[in-house]
Amino acid sequence: MKKIAFVVIRYGAEVNGGAEVHCRMLAERLLPWYEVEVLTTTMRVFKDPSQDYPEGIQTENGVTIRRFRPAPVDGERTERYRRECRTPRQTRFLLSKAGLLRPLTLLHPRWSTGLEAEERYYRSRGEYAPELFRFIREHEQEYAAFIPICYFFSTTIFTGLTVPQKSILIPTAHPEKPLYASIYTQLFTRVRYIAFNTPAEYRLCRRAFGPKLSEHAIVGAGIDSAKPAPWEQVQARYGLPDKYVLYLGRVTKGKIRNLIPEFIRYRREMNPEARLVLVGGVDPSIARPDDPGVLFTGFISEEEKSALIRHATAMINPSALESLSLLLLESLSNGIPMLVNGRSEVMKEHCKKSGAALWYDGPRDFRRKLHRLLTDAQLRCELGAKGPAYVRENYDWEVIVGKLQTLIESI
Repeated sequence: MKKIAFVVIRYGAEVNGGAEVHCRMLAERLLPWYEVEVLTTTMRVFKDPSQDYPEGIQTENGVTIRRFRPAPVDGERTERYRRECRTPRQTRFLLSKAGLLRPLTLLHPRWSTGLEAEERYYRSRGEYAPELFRFIREHEQEYAAFIPICYFFSTTIFTGLTVPQKSILIPTAHPEKPLYASIYTQLFTRVRYIAFNTPAEYRLCRRAFGPKLSEHAIVGAGIDSAKPAPWEQVQARYGLPDKYVLYLGRVTKGKIRNLIPEFIRYRREMNPEARLVLVGGVDPSIARPDDPGVLFTGFISEEEKSALIRHATAMINPSALESLSLLLLESLSNGIPMLVNGRSEVMKEHCKKSGAALWYDGPRDFRRKLHRLLTDAQLRCELGAKGPAYVRENYDWEVIVGKLQTLIESI
């Protein structure tokens, strides 16, 4: 049986980041065909070393996990390195905005300007684990393929650049400035394959890296739904109302944006009975408002999460940076209508194709669309009826695993 290795910044049942969950679902589903390992760091919670996993080898649900401790971080040095590599990234970003980058990629698909500074920066970041890459170099021949997930992290960058011809990159790319760093022109044009989540993500990377993009396919990911916990117990434990809008995921500024103040404004101006429930780890920078309409549950079990989804009136994803949105797929699969940020091309495309969700453009449109969802039961019913079929037809696990197997076997 061939051995393959996923590479991701964090891994474990307690980790609820989108890329990390994506990795876990793929790793466990490939076990019937491969000896599956995950190469990762000891990180469990960002910026909180006290909660790290132990270094070493563990097994979880049949997957072998090798955890490596990141190198010590000097914050001032990292920030200095980040400033040093700003100019090439800004240049490529501005060229892209002006529509000039794609023609330039025909002549210069790989940029070396600022590359050394960028390598110093990514090696100085909190997730960089030098022993992980030493392990990859020393044991490369043991593995048929390496599958790094999430372009943003050094775990992905240096795996792809260390073993490019054995790497299947799952970039989970977002339309953000870091994507335009010179180092990514090396990564996205040298790896053996790129497995995109959606056509919108592919189009984004085509614009950023041009026709020299590595061979690629739209692979995607499915969703897992645990058996729901008894609703009465969940409702009592977290003090939940009968009707609520649900957000699931990391509660960080980057993910929820202005959701809390905009929801409070909506309550004040249009619907004082509305309630918002936020589920997931809360970043210390998030201010918890003194408002009875906003509830935080913290981490919950998968069974409790399933119960909350099934009893939600509607769900919401305010993030503008998504490469797939497992949250949206979970919502649609359960027949729960969803409101998403229209700045996300990926989620907007889901809305148009499925007819099962709404998007908003700006704060006023957010309040208007949310009010429609919460006050129009017929609309919720019509949207909810379309979601399950869309997920089955486009994100069935059998199809997704088959696509990934094809890429692995072709290496």
